[in-house]
Amino acid sequence: MATRTILIVEDDKFARVFLKDCLAELQCRIEEAVDGDDALAKISQVIPDLVLLDLVMPKKSGLEVLKAVRDAAPTPPILVVSSLDTDKLIQQALSAGANGYISKPFAPIEVLTAVRRELEALK
Repeated sequence: MATRTILIVEDDKFARVFLKDCLAELQCRIEEAVDGDDALAKISQVIPDLVLLDLVMPKKSGLEVLKAVRDAAPTPPILVVSSLDTDKLIQQALSAGANGYISKPFAPIEVLTAVRRELEALK
């Protein structure tokens, strides 16, 4: 099987490192984006198999990125990872095309399980 690529879109460096550590055992290629504009550029350049997307970022919000990605093709699965976990916001993200929502703070196994589920669905 070809190596999968995961794009972590998160403006907080500590959170990006933590997410990378959570995914280390998957042996995937990890790319990073630090804001909404960077995310859209990387998605078109790298064409990731999966995106982990924060909602609150500079330049473009996670919801703006999510909507832009869903309007383009190909569209990778997107898991939102955010500390904003109101029912309304979760529903907005899912309605905009998110495949799932992981609330911060999270356990590493929670991220790993969600990512594995999405990658398995790609087979």
